[in-house]
Amino acid sequence: MRALLGAALLLLAGCAGIAPAPGDAATRAVLLDQVWQAIDERHVDPAPPDWPLARERHRAEVLAAPDQPDPEAFWQALDRVAGERHDAHTRVEGPRDERRRVADRGPTLGFTLAHIEGQWVAERVQPGSAAAAAGLHPGMRLLSWQGRAAEAEWAERLARTRQSSTPQARALTALRQWLDGPPGSRVQLRWQGLDGQPLDMELERVEQDLPPRWSFEQRPSGVGVLRWNRFDTRIQGALLETLRHLPPLTGLVLDLRGNGGGNFDMTRRLLDQLLPENQTVQLTRLRGSQRVQLHRAGGPGAYAGPLRVLVDAASASGSEMLAGALQHAGRARVLGETSCGCLLGIQRYLELAGGGRLAVSERALALPDGRRLEGIGLQPDRVVARTLEALRAGRDEGLEAAEQELSVSR
Repeated sequence: MRALLGAALLLLAGCAGIAPAPGDAATRAVLLDQVWQAIDERHVDPAPPDWPLARERHRAEVLAAPDQPDPEAFWQALDRVAGERHDAHTRVEGPRDERRRVADRGPTLGFTLAHIEGQWVAERVQPGSAAAAAGLHPGMRLLSWQGRAAEAEWAERLARTRQSSTPQARALTALRQWLDGPPGSRVQLRWQGLDGQPLDMELERVEQDLPPRWSFEQRPSGVGVLRWNRFDTRIQGALLETLRHLPPLTGLVLDLRGNGGGNFDMTRRLLDQLLPENQTVQLTRLRGSQRVQLHRAGGPGAYAGPLRVLVDAASASGSEMLAGALQHAGRARVLGETSCGCLLGIQRYLELAGGGRLAVSERALALPDGRRLEGIGLQPDRVVARTLEALRAGRDEGLEAAEQELSVSR
């Protein structure tokens, strides 16, 4: 089986187009076996009791996944096999996801959704989008999607979404797939306006650029707010320079809400600018080894002023490590929601014949006290729940809470 695995987990060069999903049952069956075997041999954590049955539970779905209208259906079926390890990092990605990652592009309907106070509501509406032109505003309640009640649509989508590290991680995947779709596809929506009246609209998905982003602002209170959307080395230099040359501040807020993580070395480089010298920030263990590697960070000239960190359910991986290390060191209070609970490490991607690729978690990561966040999430020092009232008023409760704490601590 190892020889077969080596033959089919090809390390392929990227191609310009999107390869069609393998159509014949024999090739699909081989890929199913290869994915299961690679995960079984490489995953750092012990397999759950029902893992040996995962292949058979999904075999019919993998073999029968249609090529149209969604050519990614086959890869998503394989991904549900990977999901049986209950790990957000261990996953199968199809060629469409790879193309989007390389191009830093993806589809949008012009808004994002959030579940607040038991309702699906518009969270952010992109200025200049068709959604904004049609009258959509943050806080409007979604009543129906393609003519179906929003809650019924969500329940069905969540039920067929792959398993993941935590319930919040699974919900994030379901929400991303809910809004996803081919550019040019259209969706019929009914909203409840802020005046209580229904608002119908039809929106088309368009492609947008999704580059790594960062920003720094100094608020009138003297509090600085540093935000970035992922741990991407293309913005590492700018973030480090900002931390090295901060103006006089009342305090600093690191806003990691919605930050899905990325490069772990970048996490430690940022911690060099936020911790005293030579602090243990991370423990790493590889599959099959009892040896634990210590990772240290911190240095002279690091920012030593008051610090707060904002996290939410979408703060994952490197975001959780950064926030957890600062919390453990007593360097920062963490505010917001329980984080994703998605903190394992992959070594490399394994390219699959047909254009897909497989990631397997081969590193277990922990905080300096040995505490693992995978499957649990980082617990904030102060829970700050979102409210519809604040969303509709354009207020940010999490940032308000952090700013208030920093003002009081002066």
